[in-house]
Amino acid sequence: MRPAWRGTGTARRIHDALLLTREEEYVTLMVNVAAGEGKVHALYRDWGYEDIGYSQPSPASPLLTVMIRRVG
Repeated sequence: MRPAWRGTGTARRIHDALLLTREEEYVTLMVNVAAGEGKVHALYRDWGYEDIGYSQPSPASPLLTVMIRRVG
């Protein structure tokens, strides 16, 4: 069953509220492109993030895509 808050824009509003008071010019994140069958990666792209490279923080972690976007 899908939680009632899914598809309501709640995640985007929380994301934007967290960035609202940040002074940095850019924000970065790392995402596993396999998460949610690629839907998580696609969501961040829709929110304005761009792929800039890859990172594997530890030998046990998957290869992650590094993404960046301008704050504001």
